Amino acid sequence: MLELIKLYITFFKLGIVNFGGGYAMLPLLERELADKRGWTTSEELADFYAVGQCTPGAIAVNVSTMIGYKRKGVLGGIAATLGFISPAFIIIFIIATLLTNFADNKYVAHALAGIRVVVFFLVLSAIIKLFKNSCKDKVAKIIAVLVGILAIAVPTKYVGLYIYVIIAGIFGILFNLIKEKRRLNKEKDNPADENLLNAKMIETVKEKTELINAVVPKNEEIVEPKPKRKLGYGAIGIIIAVLMFASIMVVSALVYAFKDSAIFFKLYFQFFKIGALAFGGGLATIPFLSELSELTGWFTAEDLANMIAVSESTPGAMGINMSTYVGYTVIHNEFGNYFLSFVGSMISTIGLVTPSIIVIEIIALFLKKFKDNKWVNWAFYGLRAASIGLMIAAAYSIFKVSLMQNSDIVNVFKTSFDGISIKTFFQSLGNAIDSILNWKNIAVGIIFGITIFKYKKHPILYIALGAIVGIILWL
Repeated sequence: MLELIKLYITFFKLGIVNFGGGYAMLPLLERELADKRGWTTSEELADFYAVGQCTPGAIAVNVSTMIGYKRKGVLGGIAATLGFISPAFIIIFIIATLLTNFADNKYVAHALAGIRVVVFFLVLSAIIKLFKNSCKDKVAKIIAVLVGILAIAVPTKYVGLYIYVIIAGIFGILFNLIKEKRRLNKEKDNPADENLLNAKMIETVKEKTELINAVVPKNEEIVEPKPKRKLGYGAIGIIIAVLMFASIMVVSALVYAFKDSAIFFKLYFQFFKIGALAFGGGLATIPFLSELSELTGWFTAEDLANMIAVSESTPGAMGINMSTYVGYTVIHNEFGNYFLSFVGSMISTIGLVTPSIIVIEIIALFLKKFKDNKWVNWAFYGLRAASIGLMIAAAYSIFKVSLMQNSDIVNVFKTSFDGISIKTFFQSLGNAIDSILNWKNIAVGIIFGITIFKYKKHPILYIALGAIVGIILWL
């Protein structure tokens, strides 16, 4: 029990100082856990990060779960995860409370308008960076762009975003399978290349044998350590699922005494779904939150942009921050009760991390096999591209609320071009564009965009400047 408490406190402290997402956490983990405590090594951390990118959920949360599991098994993974997300949960809940109380203040409204302009370019900058790093060939780029266009053009009530994720994963496997077969056929047609490959493999085996003989005396036998007995994958999944669902049932039973608890269950399962489908870190949750906004009406596109701004400005993983914020917003709008809003924040946050915990706990049992499995890598070839495509669609949603006056483009053009002649075509086109775009916000946005792309400063600085400019220019 003391070890679990120690794990929780250690990751709680890491959660307080973690600004900038999962990769920003790497030097902190190396210093605190590898150098200071000896709980892991730099090589293991590299493996954990590799797996964290290939699994649903925020990378920083996934890495915390794996380190906790390495220390104290299943309960250790849960303790480390809860410790890491707790500071963000507390901070975001306080901020959400303050924003709710001051939402009607005109200065706050204009500050948020300025912040939304900055948020669009921050998100755009992150997407471009991810696009370059993850879509390294033409096929992956085409998948990302195609998914982005479809997600923008086709309403989510007709095609859920999870459809794109599933199809992209299947396509990734099929595409790489065909590619592998072609490579093998080519090797068969070129025996000289195959003989050279075999020669290299034989040489590698000889080198390894010589190294073993040099380290281990000939008279000594290599004793294989007996593998430790571990719980089966199914048993671990059942234990974690039961614990998580039991906690939700208890909380829901408590709130039932005050109000109908159906919305709490709905909130939990909506975020469970997002946590299971969001591949690629905190940014990957944005398109699913945008979809959630359209399907449920729990919050607006403006609320989502504000959530991103708050998440960028506070410690912790963006996905966790946003789930806490949404949980608060939804329940507060429904009931106007701070206690129930706290419960809503807790339920949405737990819902988001539950799939991540279950998946990571299971994968931790066969970490190396998972990391090196070609089928997994092939699937994630498509999944990463699809995630970036969905982020592009989410960026368009933010563009609409930050740089446009009227997002109903089809209606605007239909009205503007109704009964026009050739002489008035360009005038009508200009009027339509003027009624769609917010030129003041665009001018401010271009300045911020150039600055963000040129100078890689912390998002907090740009968000603060955006708030000041929003008030001064009355955006």
